[in-house]
Amino acid sequence: PLMYKLLLISFLLCSWGTEAQVGVKLVTTIPQNKISERNTNNQLFPFLAGVGMDYWFRLKKYRLEFFPSIQFQYAHEKVTLSDASQGALNWSVIDFTPILQFYPLDFKNDCMCPTFSKQGQFLKKGLFIQLAPGIAHSNLKGKNTEVDHISNWMGLARAGAGIDIGISDLITISPAVNYQFAQSLNWSSFFTSSASADINVYSGLFLSARIGWRFDRKNY
Repeated sequence: PLMYKLLLISFLLCSWGTEAQVGVKLVTTIPQNKISERNTNNQLFPFLAGVGMDYWFRLKKYRLEFFPSIQFQYAHEKVTLSDASQGALNWSVIDFTPILQFYPLDFKNDCMCPTFSKQGQFLKKGLFIQLAPGIAHSNLKGKNTEVDHISNWMGLARAGAGIDIGISDLITISPAVNYQFAQSLNWSSFFTSSASADINVYSGLFLSARIGWRFDRKNY
């Protein structure tokens, strides 16, 4: 039910009027803290990777922009169990983040035109700062393990910077680097370590590469 609700929200974001301005992106999280497999000492889940989508709108006279956004990420690991048999862990995270984005070098710019058509130097018109509170739902599923599934809700926040690269009036590519702060997860059902009830594995670097399309040419 949760997945269907979030997919419905995603559909509504992408179909919000004929003048919708939407984006899709590739995303990855590189956790700062990693779990080591007890039997082999291998580090599990060095990264998650996935996709995201958003809807874009902004203030008229200032370059303060808003991106209600949904991301889905996934990671898979093979593990060696205590009896030397093989198992697997599948970790997926879906999150919703209302991103706030502003351009510190070009904040008072009332031009509603795309980055490609703005006047000024590349860095001045394209550099942005991002702040994003959010909520996420984590699912860890096991195969050939004693526990099949565990899910957690967690709060998160991201802060970072990126650059807009205008390809045309209709298309902009925006790579960004954020640090991601997330609440700890309780994975004690899967792992026997005393610390497994308070694992901070979703905090770390969050990298994204967004492609945005504007369909409001008559507005600029």
